[in-house]
Amino acid sequence: MYPNPIYGFIFQGMHDYDHYLTNSNFSLEGEIAAYNFTAKRAPSLDIQKILYSEIVLRSAAYLYLGYAATPKIVFP
Repeated sequence: MYPNPIYGFIFQGMHDYDHYLTNSNFSLEGEIAAYNFTAKRAPSLDIQKILYSEIVLRSAAYLYLGYAATPKIVFP
């Protein structure tokens, strides 16, 4: 999904730090809290949709399926 693998690493670090700043765990509720914190800094609705796909929907799929889903953008 990322043009350079380092972008995924940076995104994951930023996301985990948002969990720390929001004092949220890695449950679905915690992922939603971290997403909301991140989305406030997003420059556009399109970026918010991508973040929602990457953070909330992939976490929900993992919790439901028991394994990580293939990364893909859900919103057009």
